[in-house]
Amino acid sequence: MPMTSPGPASDDGRPDVFRSSVRRTYRTPDGCARVQYEATGSASTWLLCASGEFDGDTVRALREALADARDAGAERILLDLSRVTFGDSSFLHELLKAHYGPGRLVLVGPLGSQVRRLFELTGTLRLFHVALDRGSADLA
Repeated sequence: MPMTSPGPASDDGRPDVFRSSVRRTYRTPDGCARVQYEATGSASTWLLCASGEFDGDTVRALREALADARDAGAERILLDLSRVTFGDSSFLHELLKAHYGPGRLVLVGPLGSQVRRLFELTGTLRLFHVALDRGSADLA
């Protein structure tokens, strides 16, 4: 089943929906995982709020949200993981791609115990910039 899409693009190729303060949601057809874009007041900073369970079948919502942020030229992507209850290796793979891609990825917590355990078991927590919560993430 198709995911929701950002809609028509403007002359500069950026999706029109991301020019406003509109919230945008990427979700899986079964509703197990979703990522919501929230305007931050700065076109160069994107706030993406992930929730649910991310595995090989559901990680597409995260992949598409991160791709739209990159395509829009975001210099900083704040990814709120506080409502993620599960992530597997495909979830970690998307986070690593975003970390090593253009712009700066900041993970926003608090991180759930399962997500923190995934990072600890793989030794990847040290690679990421992690803000304890939205208040310490400097949203603007």
